[in-house]
Amino acid sequence: MATIAIVDNDRFTRRALRGLLEDSGLCDVLWERSDGLVAEQLVMRPESRPDLLLLDMSLGDVSGVEVCRAIRRRSAGVRILGITAFPPRLYAPDLASAGAQGLVTKDVDEELLAGVRAVLDNRTYCPSVPGVRFDTASAAFRRVNGVANGVSGGAVNGGREIGQEGGQGRGPGAGPDCGVSSTAAASILTDRETALLEGYARTGSYKAIARELGVTDSTARNTMTRIKRKLGVSSTAAAILAWRDLNAWMGGPR
Repeated sequence: MATIAIVDNDRFTRRALRGLLEDSGLCDVLWERSDGLVAEQLVMRPESRPDLLLLDMSLGDVSGVEVCRAIRRRSAGVRILGITAFPPRLYAPDLASAGAQGLVTKDVDEELLAGVRAVLDNRTYCPSVPGVRFDTASAAFRRVNGVANGVSGGAVNGGREIGQEGGQGRGPGAGPDCGVSSTAAASILTDRETALLEGYARTGSYKAIARELGVTDSTARNTMTRIKRKLGVSSTAAAILAWRDLNAWMGGPR
């Protein structure tokens, strides 16, 4: 069953939303929080990453739009549905720009559940503001990060589009997470790790890059695991994308 997390600074609202969602049978509630910044960190951890995040627009510590943008810059795999007690038109344009998949009013149960169904089905949903266009999670990730619709060369994830890679039991459109900051990207990998990552992007083969570097195939794979952990991503494709995009790799020689 799909998992969902709730971010709302009102505990009674969180309790009501949990009850509604659990009674609907649509998903399991993985966790709930009042703090948007704490929620950002939980979303980026594989063990606490939901399929869908219900995100209130009016949080005490930070706005829901800011939380959404921060998550979308780092993740293509988490779908985000905004919720609000105010007129959705007040938030819809900024939330769509920040990378969410929809916006609903949290005091209308039928609308909220319809939004959850749609977004879990990799669709967008904001019926009250039809003039605002929301993107799917993978499309929003590419737009927010200025990434083209795919990665050239065919070595990244077998040539499939970034953001369309299935993983961790997620449905269509779920994808990798890019959790490295631009300031850290240039310094956290060793020369050997950099050579392996660039070599794999070029060849798409652990055996080929292992021969080039004079190591065993298992050593190459273990090194890639370490690279993904350092970059805070969950797949090799996401590691290559993060490195190319955030380490100025795309502007330099390949």
